Amino acid sequence: MESRDHKNGAKPKSHTSRKIKYQIYMEKIKKIMAVVGIIAIAAVMLGFVTNPPANAGNEKILTVRTFESFTAAIGSTITIVDENGKLEVIELDRLSKKTASTNLIKINSTLNSVTEKGYQLAFTAGGGDQFTIYTTYTFVKK
Repeated sequence: MESRDHKNGAKPKSHTSRKIKYQIYMEKIKKIMAVVGIIAIAAVMLGFVTNPPANAGNEKILTVRTFESFTAAIGSTITIVDENGKLEVIELDRLSKKTASTNLIKINSTLNSVTEKGYQLAFTAGGGDQFTIYTTYTFVKK
């Protein structure tokens, strides 16, 4: 006597055929994931390997560091070191709600004067804590 599915009269699918289909499906998924993984690893590795520009070493570096402090004991300044090692220090007001805008205007003006000398901004880095804010701007002139 044949076994029939009680709902539509069809024969029930065997457990073995479902298992085989599942295994084939999982093998396809594994292959796809392996290809995606290889592409991701290659993309990350290529991102870290860069060719230096043809004129590497011919750049002139200028660094601007801004240091703003909320405390009176530590001064707020803009420090500039040019390509020849010349140091220039510009005083800023102690950082507060009232002076934040005027300090920012001085910082912006200083950065603009650097770009007017032919330097281009290459990198920035910054940080601070609850009492200080500092940012370093690295400019390059070719």
